[in-house]
Amino acid sequence: MKKNILLAGIACLLASTANADVKPYVGVDYNFSTLDWSNGYNSFVEDDYNSASLVVGAKLNRNFSLEAFYQMSQAEKRSDIDWADTSSRFTAYGLDALGHLPLGCYGKVEVIGGVGIGEYSFKTRNTYTGVIRDRSTGYRLNAGIQYNIDGNWSVRGMYHHTYNQNSYVDAMDEFSLGLRYNF
Repeated sequence: MKKNILLAGIACLLASTANADVKPYVGVDYNFSTLDWSNGYNSFVEDDYNSASLVVGAKLNRNFSLEAFYQMSQAEKRSDIDWADTSSRFTAYGLDALGHLPLGCYGKVEVIGGVGIGEYSFKTRNTYTGVIRDRSTGYRLNAGIQYNIDGNWSVRGMYHHTYNQNSYVDAMDEFSLGLRYNF
């Protein structure tokens, strides 16, 4: 059901680009994520992850945009004396609704805030327990700033806080820096 809602949102996003006022864009982000593992997993699973995101979005008007993302982290390793070597990584995809507040006369700088939903998959492997897979829905709060270099290029810095439901991961704090190309 959640996937159907997400796919319907993406379909609406792509269908809305037929409107003349809608400005589609694509982007790429570097993300630094800190995970808050539940049930004592913090003691043997890495907390910090580097990842990349691909973004497809559309600015529906001056103050509102919809954005779909796909994110994949590097595998991070952790070795402790008491535990086996552990390797973990995650992937995510989702949809964000963002509000934009242009500053100044020309709107080169925008303050951004929004909410979103995503599907998160975590994979952890160690020699004692083998592979543990965890999948959950994450609810995102977003805040950031964007600088519009010209009519086509933008640079964006964002903070995302994600609350994961029914997961080994309680929450994520994420900082991203990205580049957008506006059509």
